[in-house]
Amino acid sequence: MRRDALIRSVTVYPLRIPLKSAYDIAAGVARQSVDVVIVSLQTEDGIIGLGETQAWHRQGSNETLVGLVDAMQSLLIPLMLGQSIFDIATIARRFDQHLSGRYAAKAALLDALYDAQGHMLNLPVWALLGGRARPTVATGAVLTLRDQLAETLEEARLRYDQGYRHFSLKVGRSVSRDIAAVAALRDTLGDDAQILIDANAALSFSEALRLLQAIEPYAIEAAEQPLASHDWAGLADLASRTSIPLLLDESVTTPADLLQAIPQRVAQGIHTKTAKNGGIWHTRQLWHIASSAGWRVRAGNHPATSISTLAVAHLATAWAEPLIPSPFTSSVTNELASDVVSPPLAIADGELTLHDGVGWGVELDMNAIARWRID
Repeated sequence: MRRDALIRSVTVYPLRIPLKSAYDIAAGVARQSVDVVIVSLQTEDGIIGLGETQAWHRQGSNETLVGLVDAMQSLLIPLMLGQSIFDIATIARRFDQHLSGRYAAKAALLDALYDAQGHMLNLPVWALLGGRARPTVATGAVLTLRDQLAETLEEARLRYDQGYRHFSLKVGRSVSRDIAAVAALRDTLGDDAQILIDANAALSFSEALRLLQAIEPYAIEAAEQPLASHDWAGLADLASRTSIPLLLDESVTTPADLLQAIPQRVAQGIHTKTAKNGGIWHTRQLWHIASSAGWRVRAGNHPATSISTLAVAHLATAWAEPLIPSPFTSSVTNELASDVVSPPLAIADGELTLHDGVGWGVELDMNAIARWRID
């Protein structure tokens, strides 16, 4: 075993970063900030590996900063110390043996191993995951709930002019308003834009059925998580009554969840989140299962900094199968008051291109860490 690859320490940074404007979806209250935990792993030879997770509150994601930090420091980090950064499989298994579930707490630590490997081998993470399978990763724009439809359309035009062609429209508080928003959005963007709706598990069955049947004429790419995460029977019934493909998000955390969903024909795809689904190591398992079942995959994350965003991008870059574009870069390009890394993430015409830099290709901005850190 290479001694220079052994993990010497892991530092945890709990952060609360303000959003430029409130992030409002149908589930829960409007968010004014994003709570994230950044971890910095260091080997005996001084190699650094970065990872990130989020404390995001909604169905399927109910972590807090205090809970994440405690789980990492009390249970998980001691299991990593002295282990090799290349022993991801063993470390992930130890995590699961000592702490059931809690994928968000595990995600940042496991992802940091990939970044450290890249730095030690002088390779980008996507090269460790199988190579560059696509030249760029298509991203999307998210349109959150607004008081006035005109505000939504104005934001959509702005993102369209920036080169985005895939739009995720948040719905779920008023079916009538949602129907009007979809119709207006299609009229505004034209036929070359892809529109996906996302209810964040907020609709009743009757509301979801009414909405989906009304918007079928507008060429909707998919409807994400229209019903509560546990309503398997309702999702299966809904899927049988609409031509719009359904995607699962809140319903799927683990491979066991997905293996339960597939035979019930509750959907045709999944939207993964790096924190909720346990980072690259566990998320890629979901992608393989979904792809084997003929389901589509949407690569995403919760509102996050560039570290978590890059984890998604590296995994997507190395994935050779089709992907549904996701607004996984929107936090760092449009929503966060500031990022915590340099160089900043850049999007051109709705596409993200990863360079050949080692690991994630970024370094922590310690001034930003100090500014947003809370203890």
